[in-house]
This record gives sequence, C-alpha cells and structure tokens, in this order.
Amino acid sequence: MTRLLLPVSFMVFLLGAPVCSQHLPGVAMGNYAGTQALYHNPAFVADSRYSVHANLVGAQMYLANNHIKYDVPYSFLSLLTNTVPNRYRNEKGAIILPRTDLEQKLNGRPKHLNLGLEARGPSLMVSLLDGKVGFGLSSRLRTVLNLTQTTEPIARALRGRGKGEDIQRQLFENQSSTLHINGLGEVALTLGGVLMDNETDFFKVGITAKRLIGLYNAHILVDDGSFSILPDANYANEKELIRLPSISTRYGYTTDRAFKDIRPTPAWLLGNAPAGSGWGFDLGMVYEYRPSIQRYTYTERGVRRRDGSKNKYLYRLSVALTDVGSVRFKNPNYVSAFQADTSNRTLRYARFQKLKGTEGFFNAVNQSLGVDPNARTTSFRSVLPMALQTSLDYQIQPNVYVNALWVQNLVSAKAFGMKGESVLAITPRYEHRWYEVSVPLSVMNRYGSLGIGLAGRVGPVWFGTDHLTGLLNIGKPKTFNLYAGVSAGLFRRPPRSPNACFLPDGETFWQRLFRKRY
Repeated sequence: MTRLLLPVSFMVFLLGAPVCSQHLPGVAMGNYAGTQALYHNPAFVADSRYSVHANLVGAQMYLANNHIKYDVPYSFLSLLTNTVPNRYRNEKGAIILPRTDLEQKLNGRPKHLNLGLEARGPSLMVSLLDGKVGFGLSSRLRTVLNLTQTTEPIARALRGRGKGEDIQRQLFENQSSTLHINGLGEVALTLGGVLMDNETDFFKVGITAKRLIGLYNAHILVDDGSFSILPDANYANEKELIRLPSISTRYGYTTDRAFKDIRPTPAWLLGNAPAGSGWGFDLGMVYEYRPSIQRYTYTERGVRRRDGSKNKYLYRLSVALTDVGSVRFKNPNYVSAFQADTSNRTLRYARFQKLKGTEGFFNAVNQSLGVDPNARTTSFRSVLPMALQTSLDYQIQPNVYVNALWVQNLVSAKAFGMKGESVLAITPRYEHRWYEVSVPLSVMNRYGSLGIGLAGRVGPVWFGTDHLTGLLNIGKPKTFNLYAGVSAGLFRRPPRSPNACFLPDGETFWQRLFRKRY
C-alpha cells in the first residue's frame, strides 16, 4: 500500500496540491448472487434460492477519472496479463507509457480520480424457517484512492509529471485539491426476514451491522495555494523544483507499522489497538409483485408453503441505504495529522529521495513546509462511501430478466473520507442455478462515461467487467473495472412430491393427465 501512496502523493504534493464498489451489476443482481447481493441490499438474505451459500474469495478493481483518456496502443487487459508487445518496452523490459498517449480533457472544470481495490473474504449466508428468516456473515478489505475537487493546472502537471513548457515557468494561483487514501477491513453481520407475504404482495427487510477497522490512511487537503514549476539548476535542469508563494493545507497519515501490526483476534477487532476503528450499517427493503403465486404454492401435511426453489415475482423493487458510518483514526502510536499556513516555500527533488515509508515521506513534507513534527494531532475521522441503491428487476420470461440499477453517491466531494461511484445500469441477463450470463449497459464515473460489459457465472466461478470497451482499449476509455470470485451453495429444495394443488408450471396433476390423454 505504501508503494501506491508514495509515488502518487510525492508527485501531487510537489505540485502544491494533492491528488470502490463498484457495484457489480453483472453478477450481484441475479437470484443466484448469494452473498454478493448483500452488499447491494441486506434484505436479500431472506427468501433466498439457497439454503446455504458461501463465498470463498472474490476481488475487484476499478479506475475512473474525468481528465485523462487512455489513448495507448496496448490495452488494460494486456497490462494485467503482462502481454504487452516487446515493441512497447524498453531494453530492460519495462513498459513505455509516453505522456502524449494520455490525452487530456481540458475544460476548466475540477478533476477527479477514483481508484479502488477490494477483496471479499470468506462469507456465509443461511436461510431458516423456509426462507422466512436469513442471516449472513461476511468479510472484506477495501482500499480506495479518491482525488477530488482538483483544479485543472494541478491535473495538467500530474499528467506531465511536471515536465513540458505548457506547465513550467507559470504562476498558478487559487489552487485546491483533496486526496484521500483509505484502507479498511470489515466484518459484518446481516439479518433479514419476511415482513409480509400477502399472496401477490411480498415484502422483506434486512440490516447489516459492520465492525470497521482502519488499517491505513493518508490524506492531503489543500484549501488554497499557489505554485510554479521551474527547472532545478542543481540537476542540470533535468529535474524540477516547486515554488510555493503561499499554501494552506492539512495532511495526515498512519504509519506503516499500523498495517504490519494487524492481529485478527476478537480482542483486537473490538478494541482500540488498531490505528482506527468504527461502526457502520446498511438498511434495505425489497418488494415483489407475484401475480401467479398459486403456481408456487402447495400444501404439505396440512400446511400451505411456497416453493423455495423458484423465483415467484413478475417484478422486484429494491431500495437500500448502504455504508452509513465512519472510522475514527485515534491510536497515537500510529496516527499523525498536521496543518500548515505558510508562504515562500520550495519543494526540491533531493529532499524526497530515499524515503523510508509513509512516515519518511511526510517528514520530508514537514521539513519542506517548516512544520514542527511535535505540533501533530492524533485523531481524525473518515466517513464511509454512503450511497442510495435502488433496483428494479423484471422477469421477461422464465430465466430471462432485465434489471435497472441506480446507485447515487451521497458523500460530497469535499467530505473527509471515502467517496463511491454513482452508477446507472440496465442489465439483461439469462440465469440458471448452474450458470448465468449478463450484459450490463451502464453510465458511471459521475454519469460521465458510457460502458458495455459482460459478466457470467459458471458453477462456483463468477467473473465480469462493466466496461468491456475499457478493458479492450476501445474508444479512448476513461474508466475500467474487472471482478471475479469463487462461491458455492446448497439450493433450497422443491416440494418433495407434487399434489393436486401444485405443479411447477401451474397445472394440477389431473389437468396435466387430462391434457396428455386427450
């Protein structure tokens, strides 16, 4: 994680200002999504098609921005698989990425960048009382980098790494930007149940309570500043220095030792030993319209039951509020935060060489800005990426569905903490208990990027992307994501034997017998 922080933060701070969930509509909206659906709405834990479902492992990564278009002759897929042709590598085998291949969108508006990595760990979901009640246990790790409210000169300088006549020897005033990097661990308990089953109208609700562990944080907030980039004569003008006529900034971090001292024991998870800790929750409800419910109703030993192995709705409406809460970083052994209001400072290349981890980088920042390291505070709070998630799932015919998903980020760009992606997606899918294929059509990246994806499930393996064009480098993409995992479950049983009140397709035994005979 430190390797990610240092190059990004170093480049950004030298310019005088700083630089996940995705929501997986391709695999999380189906009736066989299992634990993956709980991140969208905890109410899905009730009346599941599984009696037991377990996620073994899952991962996703995403990138979205509104400044740089990826105009490179090799794709993201070739980068991930290390199959970039040799003609795009140097003599040492390193991949060449010229600045001219990162086309800029210059319109004078603030720029943003979201980069996320997520690992979904062992998770379990269980149905009880014929699906009327369900509970789930889940775990995951999230690392999110949010660059928001960044003025265009800073974005231009970042893209060119401070080089080029178009950015050097100029004074840029009234500059601002916000960088947050958060690494969080999460252990969650989900409970849900059927609230009403009134023949055609069906309601279920759910709640997820989360114990949050702050594993890592680094942030730099520049409220106002001015900068100019000049060649550094000490390096024969091959390196740059940054002059700061004025800067008003806040910054902080957790030491690398906080990440190394992880102890996943109950006492550590529930106590104050980590760098940060907190609580969060999700709330959700689901309504299903079931006009043909009699097809899925039978009597067993005098008790009317529903066939738990079948989907019963014509359409399903889901509404949830997710990621409500925050993490307080307050362990003084790991946490440091500073504030600087200063002028006439210079940031030099030499001072930021051979740094020892995150703490070494921020020590260099303190020295450059003249900040006393003893003037630190040891507490700050980082909010979760709260969002409103709604979806409408419509059954075209058996096994064929169309899903509409809307996820609206509810955290402002200036908030201290994690910001999620807003997404609008339409996803047709064909689903079967053993396999599934879907084609997400989405508008994301703050509704600024169109994407077409492809996702599927084959046995226990699920995989997909919501931006196949970004993965294959079609159309100078500004967004990219990829996800995959392994999970499996035991399906709920159908009725043990059909009777005169029920057959799966709605016919009674005598109706079917009469039709076959005549």
